[in-house]
Amino acid sequence: MARRHTKQEAPADPAAEWLQTHTLQDIRELAQELSDNGEDVADLVQAVNELEQLLVDTKVETPAGTSEA
Repeated sequence: MARRHTKQEAPADPAAEWLQTHTLQDIRELAQELSDNGEDVADLVQAVNELEQLLVDTKVETPAGTSEA
């Protein structure tokens, strides 16, 4: 009997998966850890600040129904 090979699904994008389960506060905490270890996180913090402002400006709601910022 011939063996059937099924094509395996490509693994999910780990970055997208992480973003679906974490908040901007998680990113801020990660940035703090990196900063504590001597990493320059100024660009990351600026990007988070800009994203928070964008959320405020567009009034995007989180799944819990409250603003992210």
